Amino acid sequence: MIKLIIFDIGGVLEDFRESMYAAYICKKLKLDVNKFRKSLERLLLLAESGKITCKQMLSEIATEFGVSVKSLEWSESLGRLAKRNDDVILLLNRLSARYRIVLLTNISRSRYISTINAGLLDGVKRERVFASCYLKMAKPDPKIYRYVLNTMGSSAAESVFIDDRIENVKGAKSVGIKSVHFRNYKKLVSDLKKLGVSG
Repeated sequence: MIKLIIFDIGGVLEDFRESMYAAYICKKLKLDVNKFRKSLERLLLLAESGKITCKQMLSEIATEFGVSVKSLEWSESLGRLAKRNDDVILLLNRLSARYRIVLLTNISRSRYISTINAGLLDGVKRERVFASCYLKMAKPDPKIYRYVLNTMGSSAAESVFIDDRIENVKGAKSVGIKSVHFRNYKKLVSDLKKLGVSG
């Protein structure tokens, strides 16, 4: 029987993805989007796992592309580009009446603070947020899923994980967690019903 549901944030509870940020900044600053995305992905992985600070990440990007840190609009862009997936949040809130709900996100500290400040998690009924930047490990590393299970006192068989990135879904499955690859609200409801989860 399912007791714990683990939701991702970006791409699930909100529609923001870093690719949106890259597209926005590259259009604004007339940069090569493919080169920028590769650089961002490499450095963001370090920032999300707490190995470098966002300040260091942005400084390196600014130097590489010959722009100012301020022009990268790192903190401002989230509030400008992100929108809540209200249908998914309403579903989560209904599920919270019957299941324990936590959030597990790969995120840098500044993005996490911006997410809170922008009100993107307001009214989201959850017991806890597990943020990679504070845990110093990130999805799809099996350790992060085991950490969540151990902290919540739940077995993999009693848990469901929802994420928009297939590699993260596979990471959760590797430790035995029932997992759903999020595509849209309607498919999510259908996939959860197949697992015996309804709200």
